[in-house]
Amino acid sequence: MISILILWPMYIVGIQYERGGWWRVVAPITVAAFVLDVALNYTELRLLMWDKPREGEYTFSQRLERLQLETGLRGKVARFIERYMLGPFDPDGYHALASMPNNPSGSANND
Repeated sequence: MISILILWPMYIVGIQYERGGWWRVVAPITVAAFVLDVALNYTELRLLMWDKPREGEYTFSQRLERLQLETGLRGKVARFIERYMLGPFDPDGYHALASMPNNPSGSANND
């Protein structure tokens, strides 16, 4: 699980390319974070969330969009990760926004 603690700071630094400016400096970190994200998505994060990635869910962010829609503990953990660990550092204020079927605004369910 130590590799997850490495991935999170890499995400925080790597996501800054969306802000512009220093993208050439953080590009190597972004590439390394992407490779680590894909590897962890199929190993440690699979065990942590007790869910296997579906076809096309190569990164944890892609899977997190789906997991946020679940109503049980897995959904609560996914929403916690988005709300407190990923979203605050994204320039848009959210990283893996899940559209709720009954929510016309398209924003994630925040319980």
